[in-house]
Amino acid sequence: MREVESHPSRTDRDNREWGDRSCTAELATALRVHERTASRVLREATALTVDLPLAHAALATGEISVQHARDLIDAVAAAPADRVAEFEQEALGKACRMTPVGFRKALQRMQHRYDPSPFEERKHRAVEERRIVVEPTADGMAWVNLFCAAEHATAIAARIAATTVTRADGDTRKKAQRDADCAIALLLGLTDAAAAPEHGDLGAVRATVNLTIPVLTMLGHGDQPPVLDGYGPIDIETARRLTAHAPSFRPILTDPVTGAMLRYGRRARRIPADLAGWLQIRDGRCRFPGCEKRAAGCDIDHTRSWEHHGCSDHDNLAHLCRKHHRVKHRTSWQMRQGHDGAIRWLSPAGRWLDSHPEHPARAG
Repeated sequence: MREVESHPSRTDRDNREWGDRSCTAELATALRVHERTASRVLREATALTVDLPLAHAALATGEISVQHARDLIDAVAAAPADRVAEFEQEALGKACRMTPVGFRKALQRMQHRYDPSPFEERKHRAVEERRIVVEPTADGMAWVNLFCAAEHATAIAARIAATTVTRADGDTRKKAQRDADCAIALLLGLTDAAAAPEHGDLGAVRATVNLTIPVLTMLGHGDQPPVLDGYGPIDIETARRLTAHAPSFRPILTDPVTGAMLRYGRRARRIPADLAGWLQIRDGRCRFPGCEKRAAGCDIDHTRSWEHHGCSDHDNLAHLCRKHHRVKHRTSWQMRQGHDGAIRWLSPAGRWLDSHPEHPARAG
């Protein structure tokens, strides 16, 4: 848990960067999309209207699709500034007669010809973008997307294929199911990578994950579903298995009565553990509108800053991811918090936006 409220000196470059971020946040909240989506919209609009006029015209007349245009925008970044027009003209000649999949492959070959930097240098830049993303879906399922170097991806696929190439007697799983089970087993450190992992078996995982369970539901007298931190509602049977057999899950039985001390006033600027834990459960995520960064990886921010006599109380504290923490302090975005944890944001354009806690709690 990090707590940072520093205000470094602002250079012109800093002002320009944070102005761009503030503009992106404004657009994202207005369109109700993720900030990455808003940033891409701005980048695509600029590229088509300023750098790629032929592509803009072709898109307007229906000669190319939106996907063709997006792929071209991404690919043309590899071309030197003095060869952008040449790249655009050659690419459009291909786009008008190719499907998006074929066009994307053609663009990759063009990038190698136009980009003056060595392949090794480009690969190094690309590897810096490696990441893993969990994408929740319906019915208690989720996608795990791993973006990594091609050699690692093919090696991972080869290992899974080699592990599941033979099927044991009585194994009725399809190949796709066996491959998925193998990947789960390898990532969780389970003993038998070829066997189907049991529900709730988390293997070598030691990180603590919060599992919020309404007490009446746990006792069989309520219909509010348990909530898995970072995912959402799950079924009660899975919740019971996790709490009984998975020590890396921390069950939290919700009740209006809490023993946590929620008001420290001016006695402590650094947030004590009991209050920090209570806030993490209350907020669930970054409290900037539309941000889904989990609270466990966010800063705890004083809504009214400590330097301006703000207190370390539950209704003056909220989780903000590092990016939005800085947006709050370095741009004209403003926030106000109510006693129930609800937050109202005022954007630079004068729009009011509401952010509600994931688990509203009564506190005195």
